[in-house]
Amino acid sequence: MHDLRPFRLWNPYLVAEMMNKSNWKPIGSELSAILDAEPNPIAALAAGTIPAVVFRQAFPANECSELVQFLVDEELIFDSTKSLVAAGALDAGVTDKWTGLEINPVGTPRRRIDIGTSLGNLGGDQEHFLNDSAETHQLFGRLFENRPNPVRLIYDRLQEIAPGKKVVTAYEPDGRQYGPAIFRVHYGGYAYGPHFDSVHNREQRTDYSVYKYKSQLAGVLCVQNSTLNGVAAQGIIHRQFWNEEVDPWMKSGRFAQYAAEHDVESVQVDLEPGDLYFFNTGLIHEVPGVPGELPRIVLATFIGYSDDEDEVMVWS
Repeated sequence: MHDLRPFRLWNPYLVAEMMNKSNWKPIGSELSAILDAEPNPIAALAAGTIPAVVFRQAFPANECSELVQFLVDEELIFDSTKSLVAAGALDAGVTDKWTGLEINPVGTPRRRIDIGTSLGNLGGDQEHFLNDSAETHQLFGRLFENRPNPVRLIYDRLQEIAPGKKVVTAYEPDGRQYGPAIFRVHYGGYAYGPHFDSVHNREQRTDYSVYKYKSQLAGVLCVQNSTLNGVAAQGIIHRQFWNEEVDPWMKSGRFAQYAAEHDVESVQVDLEPGDLYFFNTGLIHEVPGVPGELPRIVLATFIGYSDDEDEVMVWS
């Protein structure tokens, strides 16, 4: 199992030094600038030659604020503007099926709400996953029937950077679809240590159609930042694909040491509400937590891409 708890050994000063000397930079912030820099952005992401594609203010910041209030009104998330989430207010003891770790450990501030269907958590039972995905489609259809749809936005921007491909929600041969996207709401400084995501190389979900893809990417829309003393929680991408050599360093929580010893380049992608970015989840990445008063909220997707596949599949 992969341990996603290497926070004690994470050295922000070491990471900052590596990022400052890196010439490996995201491209953006509008479509014209992206295509000027790279005519086939999704292929460049898959190859790892660029760390990220960033669309600034893809979803207006005021729409993000209204969306957060809408989710509060729908009683899908807590209203953190009135009171902080009390310890233990969320379901405790929920276990991530891949890592074996508790998503909301009892007595800790690491708490998260998911709005949507997670292949990572539910994929062990395909019928359950696909039935839950159908419910997510119904939920999102209702939520965004008469308001701006951030899920559609992610798909549209992805289509713009995937020339010659067709972007679709992932589906099985019988036509049943996966969840189209997922909101992740992170309370109390919830953090992700250095890790990678891959249904092919990590979870090895051979019984799912997305297993065929050689590259797995992600699209993440920042809806709300968690900020403390002017510092916001931001994603860090390392120029290091997962492999058998780096795996034991990650499992032991010593990836920062490995990165320093091997001069691994890194980049921090700073996002404001409304910013959208795409990156390769096969690269080691992390989000150090910031325990601000407001939760960090993102709308996230996984993306399957191969040069020899006509479709780009998206799921949650």
